[in-house]
Amino acid sequence: MQNKLTRKVSWEDMYRKHRNKIRSAKPKVDNKPPLLEITAYYKPGTIEANTARLAQIEEDNFKLIRNINIIYRTKGKTDCFRSAASNEKIKVKGNDDNMIKLNQKKFKENVAFLDKLVHVKPQVDFNEMEEHYKNHLKLIMFMTNFPESYKKKKHYDPLIATAELPKNIQIKKSKCFLDVHNVTENRLLGRMMIEVYDSIVPKTAGNFKMLCQQRPDGLDYSGTLIFRIVPGLFCLAGDVEYSIGLGGISAINGEQYFDDENYLLGHNAPGTVIT
Repeated sequence: MQNKLTRKVSWEDMYRKHRNKIRSAKPKVDNKPPLLEITAYYKPGTIEANTARLAQIEEDNFKLIRNINIIYRTKGKTDCFRSAASNEKIKVKGNDDNMIKLNQKKFKENVAFLDKLVHVKPQVDFNEMEEHYKNHLKLIMFMTNFPESYKKKKHYDPLIATAELPKNIQIKKSKCFLDVHNVTENRLLGRMMIEVYDSIVPKTAGNFKMLCQQRPDGLDYSGTLIFRIVPGLFCLAGDVEYSIGLGGISAINGEQYFDDENYLLGHNAPGTVIT
């Protein structure tokens, strides 16, 4: 019995180490694009030809717009407009009634479509998704050789997985939030939830959480502007001291600035905040 337990524990350790190696795998092949010489993409002759072609297109467009304007103002060289008197003589019936009915029909369709957009509902029921997840988990538990790893609720943290932390440290984290407003439209865009590593950088984490709160001395992130946004990559915001993010003033009493505690954590995963 003891040998079976020992073998089981050793297999679990090997399985855990194997998964950690897969998560923190580093590329063995250099797949970066090669450096190109400037002559490969900078060609003065092609640039000059494109410039001349663009100038010709702009000139042709200007002539076309000028001719259209002349036609609108002078009715063109041929008078193709029929007067109201001739319409009564020929008994021409207008299409206004049909256009009004068509517009009313389109308006009703647009109102119905707008109502669907405003009151949109999910097509898949949440209870059905929950039931499907439970059945899928049962199937995984039946097929896997290590069901214990699925029973334990784990949260994969890429910062902790790639960081070289001391073995005796216990990971303790807390959460805070920042509300993001659109100043031009005066509306709330959303809330940014931030998880702070209290046990790894306690002083920096405590200072950051104090700056996230509204303080009587005005030393907080209230009114700080986000001045640079690169979609899908990063955003830059100001701090409590300068609007360009270069300040490092502390919210702790009696300290103006303090040095970095350590460099254990790095900016190596999406959604990471640097203060």
